[in-house]
Amino acid sequence: METLFSGKSTLILDKKLEDLQSLRSILGILGFGDVQVASSVNMALSMLRERPVDVSFLSYELGRGEKNGLQLLLELQEEEQRRYSACHVLVIEPEKSELLLGSPENAPDIYVSKPYDRARLSQQLEKLMRLKQSVKPVEQLLDQSEWQEALEQCDRQEQLYPGLRVYLQRLKAITHLHLDQPEEAYRIFGNLLEGRDQPWIRIGLAIAACRSGVFASAREQLDHVISQQQICVEAFVWRARLHRLAGELADAQGLLRRAVVLQPTVALLQGDLANLSAMNGDAALAVDSFRSAIRFSRYSAFQHPDYYFGLVRMLLQRINGTGDDAARAAEEEAIRTLEQSQRDFLDQPVIHFRSKLIANEVYRRAGDRVRGDQMASEALELFQSLSLDEQAMWLDQLIEGLEGTPVAKLAQEGRQELTRQSARLHWGRDNLKGMMHYRKGELDEAYQAFTSAYRQQPGNPSIGLNLVQAGLEQLRRSDKPSRRILADCDHCLYSIQYAALTPKQQQRYLGLSQRLTDFVGAF
Repeated sequence: METLFSGKSTLILDKKLEDLQSLRSILGILGFGDVQVASSVNMALSMLRERPVDVSFLSYELGRGEKNGLQLLLELQEEEQRRYSACHVLVIEPEKSELLLGSPENAPDIYVSKPYDRARLSQQLEKLMRLKQSVKPVEQLLDQSEWQEALEQCDRQEQLYPGLRVYLQRLKAITHLHLDQPEEAYRIFGNLLEGRDQPWIRIGLAIAACRSGVFASAREQLDHVISQQQICVEAFVWRARLHRLAGELADAQGLLRRAVVLQPTVALLQGDLANLSAMNGDAALAVDSFRSAIRFSRYSAFQHPDYYFGLVRMLLQRINGTGDDAARAAEEEAIRTLEQSQRDFLDQPVIHFRSKLIANEVYRRAGDRVRGDQMASEALELFQSLSLDEQAMWLDQLIEGLEGTPVAKLAQEGRQELTRQSARLHWGRDNLKGMMHYRKGELDEAYQAFTSAYRQQPGNPSIGLNLVQAGLEQLRRSDKPSRRILADCDHCLYSIQYAALTPKQQQRYLGLSQRLTDFVGAF
């Protein structure tokens, strides 16, 4: 007999064979078709990249030191692989599920617990799948990133199913965030909060508030959620950002330390803690956190080369050329980390160039000038083999990294010609326009040009710092400072991995961060 479950594909993420077999048997009886199994988040992620499923059952407890099932949703979202139209079921003890309700976008659809009860599970799944059928026209559009069409379809579905208003309003608010319309998302989440007090509404409201520059409202919402012991990645990340924005680096660091105690396998939290610790001068904690960020981000969308380079820059502080045990251990770990970065990003020549460039600094700091000179020469050779686009992006780092080396003059000689050639690139042209407008005092034009360049090269530190400097100068001269410029400057600084910057860039970064803090405090 045909049922709602007939032929539906399923993934079970669990390490306990007996529980896995029990669930698999129940799903077979209910009529589910293809059933895949995975024993780790990375394994499940790999399988879902190849073949998405209709329903996933994700065990929260996968063992000490292992990513939990909830993280799979976060990593799918980061990769833009999560399907809104799929059903995501988290398998967790009932008392713990109450603490995981905070995410507006990355939460599971329902929670179930062990031991599995066929009748109850069937009832829960049937209710969920009927809901999914009702909102299918909207969620299919979201899966295709057809954001504007999804908004219009939400309105139509709300007319057909007024009982699903809250669910559809949540999707509308999320869609406005994807469309970079945080003010509209803020309005929707605010209206929802008037009708019901749920952690996911408060966090959605806080995210929209941060992105709109309404920081006081965001602080209020996040403090309320965190005080309720909610274990939500977004709550900790955004509240730490607000601490940092206010210049409260110690508070931000303390909050993230608490977060990684609760969720030690979340690479995003470990990476944010590492960068904050570096900014706060706590090199020991930064080193430990970068190690964890590297470990738990591997084979996922959170794997970031700057975690490796950030770790090496922190280890550089321990290398003093004396040859003592601590310095020697730091040097060895730094070189191993750089070699690992080249293996983990094997097909990215830029990473190999950056590895050689910072290896030059490691050897020089250790007093090994011969190897340092060799790394400097290899870095320049690799740089010259990069595309024009890549060379233009990393020129500033090359010049600073090769200072004091035998090839420094060669790097400088090509600087003017490369700067001229970069005008052939769309982002390079926008960046040059921004600099020219800035020098003339044309701040609106400069800010727009840098914004355009940064959108084409997100995360590029040179452009990002230019953008923030132009934005802050525009705010300084404005009679009515823009909240969105404040929010955009904060987003830009957050997107740049502080610890991986060169020393000169770090100095500039900290100066701009302090200026931004001063503006927010006076706003």
